[in-house]
This record gives sequence, structure tokens and C-alpha cells, in this order.
Amino acid sequence: MTTTPQVSVVMPTYDQARFLPRAVATLQAQTLTAWELIIVDDGSPDDTPSVVAPLLIDTRICYERSQVNRGLGAALNTGLSLAQAPLIAYLPSDDQWFPTHLQTLVATLTEQPEAVLAYSGVRHHYNKFASGQIDNTALQLVQVCHRRTDERWVEREELVTDDVGRMFWHKLGDYSAFAGTDDVTCEWVDHPAQMHKTILEPLGGLNPFRARYQPPHPLRFHTSVGNRIDEVAQYRQFREQRYTPAADGLKILLVGELAYNAERVLALAERGHTLYGLWTPEPYWFNMVGPVPFGHVEDLPRNDWQNAIKRIQPDVIYA
Repeated sequence: MTTTPQVSVVMPTYDQARFLPRAVATLQAQTLTAWELIIVDDGSPDDTPSVVAPLLIDTRICYERSQVNRGLGAALNTGLSLAQAPLIAYLPSDDQWFPTHLQTLVATLTEQPEAVLAYSGVRHHYNKFASGQIDNTALQLVQVCHRRTDERWVEREELVTDDVGRMFWHKLGDYSAFAGTDDVTCEWVDHPAQMHKTILEPLGGLNPFRARYQPPHPLRFHTSVGNRIDEVAQYRQFREQRYTPAADGLKILLVGELAYNAERVLALAERGHTLYGLWTPEPYWFNMVGPVPFGHVEDLPRNDWQNAIKRIQPDVIYA
């Protein structure tokens, strides 16, 4: 862009190529046109790059891609680091704005200089509407525009949660510093692959989240409705322990899922066996899948598991 935009719009995306063009179209239809869009692709496994390519003809749009999934917080922080405008808005790639959305948010912040954040009303769950915050739910990304600050989003290494308030809004101050527009100008689009549904039990949870996003490290996981799980502390002693393969050790392939019993699995490693994992792609929250947070298990690639099994030639399949 040749001039500084009035608003920087950050669009985090992961595996949402089928939604993304619609979201961008709703931004291009805004009555306020002095914006830049920063699309942050968090290692999408689908055809997001080819879907984005023709959109870049609009010089207000830029595209940043990570080769691996780093999590929502990291994607949003990447967007913040690239933003040029004094105001930041968010448009997740599966959501949409109505034409006056940016204009009313910016007007609210202009009229109320003491407010650090403005939020709109929102359509949600197909046919429901909220004039501001949805009951029992934090303000959603799609609703919000805030002044640029030095604060940054909580990243996945620190906490996984569906509560975006804990991830960022609370850092901007209490809600007395927030101002509502009272206009419904956006939609938090309801669909099965929404990130918060992957996080919330019983359909989501820690292990469905792990299966979808493949974080390579233990998680600190706390949903808005569940108990805190700290895998970093819980499994530290197991990860730090070292095992030596025995001359008569077996190659054992763990298939499907595991219960929460690290000792049962690592007793095999302690005996000198070498462990591999091939995990179910759609676990329930209580079905542990890899990469297991206690370590010492090499995961096989799900998209080429036949050749991987031929390569390792396991002695035992423990399913």
C-alpha cells in the first residue's frame, strides 16, 4: 500500500480454503475502504495458498504463511507484527462482516477516545442475534476492533483455551474500557469445524485438538467449562527420562489410541523396546493420541502409513 491504512485487518486461517474467499469478499464490500488485510495461514493442509493467490490482485491484501501449525495466538501475533494501522480488527476466514461493520467500529472509537476497544453486535448459531457479547461467551474476534498496543496474544505454548478474553481482551483492561456499537454488523458463522468446537468437550477436548493441530509439545489446556490440564508439569519426569534400546529390544507399533497411563507405555521403553505410534484421526476427548505428551514414541505419518510400516517392520502391533 502507498498510504498508511486506517485499519489493519488480521485474518487467521487454518484449513478453511472453502470459506476464505467469502470472508474476503465481505471485507472488500465494506463502506470504509482504507484498510489493509493480513492473511496469516497457520500451516493449512488444504489448498489455501492457491485460493489466496488470485485475491492478491487487491494491493490492500498481503499473505503470510507458516510451514507448520503454530496455533491461533501465534498467528494473531504474526498479524499484529505486520500491521501498519493504528486500529486492529479481526476477520477469521470462516466468518463474515456486513457492509457497515468497519465504519461503525471506527466511528465508535473516534467518538469515545477513552475506549480502547469497540465491539459490534453479532449474528450467531444460524438465526440468533446478540447486541454485544453473546451470553456465557467472550467477545468473538469477528466483533472487535481495538487500538494498537504493545500487548500480544497468549500463544499455544502458554495456554490452549476457547476463551479469547483470557488470550487477549483482558490485557486491554476491564470492560469499562470497551464500547459497543449496538449494531449487528457481523456473523460468527456456525459450522462443525470451528476451532472452539475442537477445544470444548465432549465433542472436542484436549485429544481431538491434538489430533487436528498436531502440536509437537505438551499442552496447558483449560476450556471455559472444564478443568485445567497441565501436561507440561504432569509428564515432565517422563519426558526428561532417557531410555536405551536393548540388543534384544522389539519394535512395537502402538495403533489407535491410548488411555492416560504413561507408565504402562513407557515400561516398554524402559525394557529397551522402540515405540512407534499410528493414531486414530478422530478421537474422543478421553482417547489419548500422538504426539503423546510424555514423549519416547515416534509417530508415523497418517498420509503414508503403509510405507512407514514397511520401513520400520514392527515386531509387535499393540492396538
